[in-house]
Amino acid sequence: MPINKGSVAIVIATIAIAISCYGTFFAKHVVTPHAKQNAIHQNGSEILVTNIPLNNDYNELSIDLLNKKITALQLQLANLQMQNPAFEEATNHDEFKELVIAVLNEKDQQEAEKMRKSNPLYDFYAGLPEDYDLRLKSEPAYAENMAVQLRQQILDQNASDINRLAALAQLQMNLYILNQANIPEYDYEVFKNVLDLADNSHDDKFKIQAIEITTQSPVLDYRLAERFTALLEQDSNEYIRRLAGQGLVTQFYQAQSERSDYSQQIAQHILSLYQDSADDNVYSVLNEMIGNENMLAELQKYADGGS
Repeated sequence: MPINKGSVAIVIATIAIAISCYGTFFAKHVVTPHAKQNAIHQNGSEILVTNIPLNNDYNELSIDLLNKKITALQLQLANLQMQNPAFEEATNHDEFKELVIAVLNEKDQQEAEKMRKSNPLYDFYAGLPEDYDLRLKSEPAYAENMAVQLRQQILDQNASDINRLAALAQLQMNLYILNQANIPEYDYEVFKNVLDLADNSHDDKFKIQAIEITTQSPVLDYRLAERFTALLEQDSNEYIRRLAGQGLVTQFYQAQSERSDYSQQIAQHILSLYQDSADDNVYSVLNEMIGNENMLAELQKYADGGS
């Protein structure tokens, strides 16, 4: 008995709603709280699948509306099964499976495209091999070669700004995967170049991303402290000033366990900024981070040469 393509469309519609709900619960990106409609066409039949609108309180799904839509589709499906008993058996055929796979693939592609558009910095994820982390861990030569290539990309003046920043993000990710604090390719020149990109960028979003990455640097270098200080004193964006302050304090904490000579230098520098700056913005940022009695005592101890 021939299978009604409209029947298949009903099943696809049901699957589409399930996939939409799955994406709503588990997607990391923010979904706009507006209902949209997708039409599934099968030989002249059209079924509208409406994405479930979200409540304003974050991502709580409207359960009542979801149940109504699923119930309606189940009723239509039961109707078609009564009219065509061969329909249920036909759902196991290759043609039906291909339709289901097509819906899943399209959904994956749409989600990946949304992520690329919302944050192109992490577009490199899509191009990584599935066994990327295992290869880094099991093949030292591969990990070293990746580090060299990524450093070259960061320093490449001909590469786009976003690709150079993405290379630093990937290099940091590699260190995290390998549980390493530092490698020779992860040095001051890498962070200097990215800070230069931030200074010369007219894209505020890019600038913030670049500074966020550099203030997490494990590299201990007084030149980095000077760059963070310039941002703290001169940048008009409050969030960037706070990032710069965090970068300075991070340098101090890391120096405590790694370099006693630098811990004294950076402690003296931070205390001088806090105590002597006439800029209320600088004082406000640092006071929030180091203004408590214990932190000031800790800084003073290291500034005096203690440990």
